[in-house]
This record gives sequence, structure tokens and C-alpha cells, in this order.
Amino acid sequence: MEVETAGKSGMVKLMLSAPLRLHAQVFSFGVQSNLIYRWNFLLRVAVSFVPLLGSVFLWNAVFAGQKGFAGYTFSSMVAYFITLILIDAVTVPNEDDFQIAEDIREGQINALLLKPLEYRLYRFHLFASARIVHAAFALVPLALAMIWLGRYFAGLPWLENLPLALLATVGAALIQFFFCFALAMIAFWILDIGSVTFIIYSVEFLLSGHIFPIDAFPAWLQIVCLHLPFAYETFFPAAILIGHVQGSAMVTGFIWQWAWIGFFYVLSGVLWKRGLRQYTAVGG
Repeated sequence: MEVETAGKSGMVKLMLSAPLRLHAQVFSFGVQSNLIYRWNFLLRVAVSFVPLLGSVFLWNAVFAGQKGFAGYTFSSMVAYFITLILIDAVTVPNEDDFQIAEDIREGQINALLLKPLEYRLYRFHLFASARIVHAAFALVPLALAMIWLGRYFAGLPWLENLPLALLATVGAALIQFFFCFALAMIAFWILDIGSVTFIIYSVEFLLSGHIFPIDAFPAWLQIVCLHLPFAYETFFPAAILIGHVQGSAMVTGFIWQWAWIGFFYVLSGVLWKRGLRQYTAVGG
């Protein structure tokens, strides 16, 4: 009886550990695949600071003769754009939507449909592993850049706001992944998603605070932007770090951010299931 009980216990542990091993293997595969492109990551992060130089010159001209603009000083404005670069380095998908669309178009998802791992979760492991590898290899150029640019953070409450900014950055990464996955699902209905993604990402770039901080927009446009998901991809965590979002506004921001995460999580799942209904498994 004891042997039988021990055998059942061992079987239960094996059944519970098997999915965990599968997740770990997929994540490890993602890490190894992205290590191939480690020099690309280094170069991409280094090059991402080039537009920052243009922003420094631009805002230096804007602030000439005045101490503030829309609640920003020259230093805090530059710190904001530096923070955007850091956030983008660890949250922005690296053409995941086109890779997913290619998997659908070329029939590569066939090999995964019968596996005990949901395709969306499989892609999330690849996304997370890529972001971790990217962040790891970006540490050196980012550290060098911060030695040069760190003076712009002087006087800002970035250190005390760092934990909440990191939490908001995790939320930003989740929004970007589930939004990217949902967008890629249109590959079930159209052959080329390039034109659609170009239009959407152009709007996203403007309304996420990449050109101007959202709190520098007119009041009515701020209201619009803060009710859309794009503000919570980059502006929200950056504004928390430099102290431009505090108190009840921060609480409201987190509510909106996680509401959008839930929305895109559900939407991506619904589109995946509807797409599979008309998917014809060929190739792959």
C-alpha cells in the first residue's frame, strides 16, 4: 500500500513538473536564439541615443530664455526622453507581430497546435526572453550613457519612484505584447499586415509620448490620450520615474493600465480562437 501511495505521489509530481519543464525549455530556447543577435542589441541601444542628441538641441532652443515649459525644466525634459529610451529597450516587441503573422501565413503554427502549450503563451516566453537578453546586453551602453547624461536626473525623485516605475514598466511590456499579438491575428484574414501595422504604430508613436510628453498636450488631447492604451506603454512609467505623475493620478493610471492589459489579453484570445476556426492547416 505504501509503495502504491508513493508511486501515485511520484506520478502527480511528474505531471505537475512536466508543464513547468516545458515552459522552462521554451524560455531557454528563446534566450539561446536571442543570444545570436547580442551584437545587434548592443548596436541598437547605442544608436537609439543618437536621436536623443537632436532632442537635446531642440529642447535647448525651446527653453532658451524661459525656465519652464508645461511643468518641465530643461533637465527634466531631457530626463524624460532618456527614460523613454530605457523603457523602450525592455518593453518594445522586436517584430513579434510580423513573426506571428509569418507563422500563420506559412503554416508554422501547425507544429504547435497539438503541443501542450498554448501558442500565445509560447510567443510570450519568446518575447520575455528577448526582452531580458536585450536588457542584459544593453546594460553596458546604458551605463556609459548614464555617466554622461546622469546629471539631467539631479534633483528629480527618480530613486524613490523607481519601484513604482518598474511596476508600470512591467505593465507597459504586457500591454505591448498582448496588443502586438492581437494585431498579428489579422493575418488570419489578410495576407499582408504591414500596411495596417504601419498606420497603427504611427498613431501609437505620437500618442504614447515619444514626440512630446502627454502632459504637454492641450488639456482635451491629454484626456483623450489618457483614455487610450498608448499612454501606458511609455509615457506613464517615464512620468512616474521623474515625478510628473503622483497621488490619485498615479492610482488612476495603474487602473487604466491594467484594464487595458486585461482588454488586450481577452481580445487576443478571442481573435486567436476565431482565426483558428477558419484556419486551413497546410504546409509547416
